[in-house]
Amino acid sequence: MPVNKKQSGFSLVELVITIVVLGIIMAGSATYISNSTVAYTNIAQREQLTSLGRVTIEKVTRELRSALPNSIRVQNNCIEFFPVKAGSVYLSLPVASAASSFSAVSFSIPASASIEHVIVYPFNTTALYAQTNPGPIAAYTGTAGSPTATVSLNSNYQFAFHAPHRRFYLAEDPVSYCVVGTDLNRYENYGVNNSQSSPPTGGAQLVAESIQTNDGGTVLPFTYLPGSLQRNAIVTLDFRFLIDNEWIRLSHEVQVRNVL
Repeated sequence: MPVNKKQSGFSLVELVITIVVLGIIMAGSATYISNSTVAYTNIAQREQLTSLGRVTIEKVTRELRSALPNSIRVQNNCIEFFPVKAGSVYLSLPVASAASSFSAVSFSIPASASIEHVIVYPFNTTALYAQTNPGPIAAYTGTAGSPTATVSLNSNYQFAFHAPHRRFYLAEDPVSYCVVGTDLNRYENYGVNNSQSSPPTGGAQLVAESIQTNDGGTVLPFTYLPGSLQRNAIVTLDFRFLIDNEWIRLSHEVQVRNVL
């Protein structure tokens, strides 16, 4: 007897439906993979911005904490101050008349420091940066002796006032941090100027990039609130970073010593 052989396989309609379904699955998978890749990239960029911001905040904060009391001044996108490297208590001080030295309790100076100034009772920034004689700031030349040290000045100088706690400071020349364009730069070795420059002339060291000073309005990267009898002075850092349309804002308050 003849045997009927039944043929099996895909019809054209079934093949088309299979191709369409596979196409939909592949398109969905591609979209999922693409979205996952974008999300990973965004997270990586945010982490990069966060790390950059934290390092920048830490560097500026560390130096601001050593700022001489009443030496901070802010103009435009710049902040300027005297970095204190040492200090002690004086035993005698030329206030009634000028002298080229005074005695103090001995102290140590860091080997890396480049001391330029002796400061006593810096009662305001105007007198400090004007460098008048009498005044609060004299040029420093050296120290010798222990346990009583002799602090030598560059020339005869008369300090304007005694400090309430007989404290004096040794400081380097002023430094400035300025946002120029989208760069945060640190400036040094430009001397002491009566008027603040923003930015000052001199060598600029790049600290950070991609900082924005416009975020729906003008952004002030530095603000300063002078100290009072009840609290220390406060510097607020407001840094906003932008890389490839990813934003991050880091705001930090730095308390600056207020002991004169």
